[in-house]
Amino acid sequence: MHPGIRNALGVLRLETGDPEGAIAILKVLAKEAPRAGGVHLNWGNALVAAGRHVEAIPVLKRAVALEPASPIVRYGLGRALQFAGRPAEAIEEYRAVLNQMPDHVDARANLASALSFTDAFAEAEAEARQALARDPAHANARFNLAISLLSQGRWAEGWLAYESRFQTSLLARQRRWSSRPVWDGRSTLEGRTLLVQAEQGFGDTIQFARYLPLLRITGATVILQCPDPLVPLLRAGTLADAVHPFDVEPPPHDLQITLPSLPLALERHTHAQVMGDGAPYLTPPVPDGPWTLAPDDRLSVGLVWAGSPTHINDRHRSCGVTALTPLRSLDGVRWISLQEGPAGAEAESFGEVGIVRLGERMPDFCATAAVIGQLDLVIAIDSAVAHLAGALGTPCFLLLPRIGLDWRWAAERPDAVWYRSVRAFRQESPGSWEAPVSAISEAVVRMRAVRQSGAPNERPITG
Repeated sequence: MHPGIRNALGVLRLETGDPEGAIAILKVLAKEAPRAGGVHLNWGNALVAAGRHVEAIPVLKRAVALEPASPIVRYGLGRALQFAGRPAEAIEEYRAVLNQMPDHVDARANLASALSFTDAFAEAEAEARQALARDPAHANARFNLAISLLSQGRWAEGWLAYESRFQTSLLARQRRWSSRPVWDGRSTLEGRTLLVQAEQGFGDTIQFARYLPLLRITGATVILQCPDPLVPLLRAGTLADAVHPFDVEPPPHDLQITLPSLPLALERHTHAQVMGDGAPYLTPPVPDGPWTLAPDDRLSVGLVWAGSPTHINDRHRSCGVTALTPLRSLDGVRWISLQEGPAGAEAESFGEVGIVRLGERMPDFCATAAVIGQLDLVIAIDSAVAHLAGALGTPCFLLLPRIGLDWRWAAERPDAVWYRSVRAFRQESPGSWEAPVSAISEAVVRMRAVRQSGAPNERPITG
């Protein structure tokens, strides 16, 4: 078959949602035509679409070497670098594209996102605004504007821009709508039933659940619909009148809204309104059966070292159990693994000191909350368990990455925190957990000393 036809067939496979099929064609063709920049570009783009970002980088660098003057090729390399968690390099490529094509809106929108990953939130805002000036309907540009604004604590405009998430390819498929009207925050709720639908991750649901009582005090009947693992936990609380899983048809209701849209509808525009006083709003259930820890004079500390591998920044936010092994030298501590999923097996690498493995056996967040309620401390990467510990009021030392700091934690300041019991320890340099783990070790020693002295143990404050 003619090389041009095979190249076109590969592109067609990619455009019809079959990136692996495209890769099978284009990889062979690129070896037969090693100087064909366009083929390497298409092969690299197919690798990116298949989620094989690291593999795509050398392929696209080869394409750039073959066609150094092509902004389209540089854009493709920028995307691969960004998805592979290398934002600084992606920024260079996007700037090169924009030097040649100032109207390349996708490159400018992606540049805004990459800048936010490096804490350059004001620059990200400026680039996102420039992209929107050229294309006001560009959903990714508006979403990236929202992230930059929320990271800066610019709540009023940030929440409004955040509504664009439903138009992005990343979150559009999460939207669940019934046939009832969407509540805009202005119409009365008294005597009416409001369906609130969770979205995004488990941590998002736990964090935004703090706003549900504000709906109930208006006289509304509040029905929350959320993922199965959260249902028992949220049913046990008093945040909503009823809690149902997604796979069950919700009861009759008058209006609907998604959980992260509540701050906009409720006009939460100041730090105090958005975060409250950081006080706990969930109560741990009484432990029963396998979730009951045996009495122990040691400090009981739960560990979480990995999040969902599908998270956009999991490469940087998950530390792995090896990063936590310096903690095992601490005396007087009982270690409890709260780690769920395949990463739970890494607990064996923690060393001879041993670790009680509960996370892999916990069926839902209600069980996790029951265990956390018995702990003195949780040490966790940015994950749903960190949000749960904070919502329960359990002390939590939160490990944060240098690259890709979530807008939630970026917006915090000493007098405004999401959770009063959570204290953040952030990397000093990308990829290195040594400094924050060392600081946590010292903090655990102080906490243990306070406990041994019999003095009241103060909740740690983010700072």
